[in-house]
Amino acid sequence: MAYKILAVDPRFKNAARQTYMKQFLAPGFEIAFPASFEREEILREARDAVAIISAMQPITAEMMDAAPHLRVVGKAGTGVDNIDVAAATARKIPVANSPGPLRSTPVAEHAMTLMLMLARRPWLWKTADRTLHTQMEGAAVGIVGLGNIGRGVAKRAAGFDMRVLAHTRTRGKFMPQGFQVAETATLEEMLPQVDFLVLTLPLTPESKGLISRRELALMKPTASLVNVSRGPHVVTGDLVDALREGKIAGAGLDVTDPEPLPEDHPLREMPNVVLSPHIAAHTDQVQSASYRLLFDSIRRAVNGDRVESLANPQIYA
Repeated sequence: MAYKILAVDPRFKNAARQTYMKQFLAPGFEIAFPASFEREEILREARDAVAIISAMQPITAEMMDAAPHLRVVGKAGTGVDNIDVAAATARKIPVANSPGPLRSTPVAEHAMTLMLMLARRPWLWKTADRTLHTQMEGAAVGIVGLGNIGRGVAKRAAGFDMRVLAHTRTRGKFMPQGFQVAETATLEEMLPQVDFLVLTLPLTPESKGLISRRELALMKPTASLVNVSRGPHVVTGDLVDALREGKIAGAGLDVTDPEPLPEDHPLREMPNVVLSPHIAAHTDQVQSASYRLLFDSIRRAVNGDRVESLANPQIYA
């Protein structure tokens, strides 16, 4: 009988993900979906699962406890804020994920794409106004978070001859080669200086609601916000108000809160908001590598071998 991998996220049913899952699923394993994605049905299906996987839907301690044969949980992505990592660690269950460097390049490229769209303002092209565009050269970008993605954005922005500022909790650790990054001691110091604010930091309790009415009021009315990390970094209602009131010029969002946005959400109606459905890392190269790694991690865990790419390596201490 095949080992059961329970997929608890309806996103796994889309055609692209199905292609990768079929391509890299190891022999002797099968993917199972609950009849519905309601709590009771998921818990019922977990009873004979050796692995639980998700994209953005939660993997909870309750799901883990409902699966007596569980060997691993995970996702074909890097951020694990939707997984109860503490609960998995307490149960010695590896949380398999993709290493940050694997997915950082396309996300940094996507951030630049959103910046370029906001700079070129296609929603105004029909007016043929000769003062439509913001020039990237000489403009200031402020990056919050200098991990792999933030550093990738800094490198690419420098290639456009932009002035690069950053605020990060690991101040002074990034040593750029061939360009300069001005790190600010506080976010408040950086906000009034930038033409583009780019969020690339992981979601933590401290970073939730990082950008609210107060921070948006500190930005230039000509500045734009770009978020390619996690939606809850931004207080959505405050962003809507800032855009309506002209406190900032625009927003480029690959992630939102809630996600996905309701069809009638105000952000969908604003011409100066560029939305993409959390697909910044979705290149063929990255998705292939991520799904290959995820299913290899599942195979290793079931065979009793060490999972190499995981969010809680302390389980092997």
